[in-house]
Amino acid sequence: MARRRRPSTLFPLFPTPDEIVRSYLVTGERVIHVDKPALDAFIVIQLREVLLAAGLFLLFVWSVATGRGSVLPLVAFIAFDVVLVWLIVKRLQAFYTRYVITTLRVMRVSGIITRRNVWIPWVKITDLTFRQSLLGRMFGYATIRIESANEDSGLQDLSDLKDPIRFNRILVEMVSAKQGSVTLSTADSVFD
Repeated sequence: MARRRRPSTLFPLFPTPDEIVRSYLVTGERVIHVDKPALDAFIVIQLREVLLAAGLFLLFVWSVATGRGSVLPLVAFIAFDVVLVWLIVKRLQAFYTRYVITTLRVMRVSGIITRRNVWIPWVKITDLTFRQSLLGRMFGYATIRIESANEDSGLQDLSDLKDPIRFNRILVEMVSAKQGSVTLSTADSVFD
């Protein structure tokens, strides 16, 4: 008998990302794969702000240690706090983002205070684009773009996936199962 997980009682207004995903599932829908934005991608993309926060912190420590008055340490500390709060909010937004493939659809669930659930039935996917920068290849993250017959779909870019190769493979397998694949003889195969 499967044990059902209880909702978070500590913070009923802030359930875990997995609880949020489960709340959007319909009867009979099963989750096939869940991914999220990679921490490596966050650090690389926000590197300028991370370095700024580190520099402001070092300036604060240096100004306190050398006794440079009260204004410079105060300004450095306030600026550090502002940048740090901004980084924390951005990271929480990424932490609360999930890219989900189910038996019915592909969806992006995001948001801490205000939630957004954007989805497309996977049978309507017409094209996939896999984008991976040099840093993305080094750290293992990428962005997958989903195209459909409906050009105005709210679900297009699945940014900075933590496991993009697997996510892409699952989507390609599902789309090809829907559309059928080309059958080649072994003599026609390029990789044999």
